[in-house]
Amino acid sequence: MSTMGSRIKEKREHLGLSQTEFASLVGYSLIQQICYERDEIPLGGLYLQALAKHGIDTLYIITGNRLNPINISAEEQEIIENYRAMNEASRLKLPEVSHDFAYKRHIESIGNK
Repeated sequence: MSTMGSRIKEKREHLGLSQTEFASLVGYSLIQQICYERDEIPLGGLYLQALAKHGIDTLYIITGNRLNPINISAEEQEIIENYRAMNEASRLKLPEVSHDFAYKRHIESIGNK
């Protein structure tokens, strides 16, 4: 059974961050981060707020159930979570990249007719 700590670790690893980098991102010490991931200390509201500020689904951290307010696939949810975790510079590049992919797909579909 997964725990809150294991789900925090899962999200951190999904973002490709070390414990040090993740702790810095959310404004906590490395020792605190390690303790949270090991379930050695209870999660506080301020820590959960820091996670949410960076686009991490705190409902998932607490309950193990993903926040899915609209009918979207797991892959779409992952894209949204990744977007929320990006810095502003990366977010600004995303519309252009996604447009390029969609346009390429459109051209391919025309060519197949």
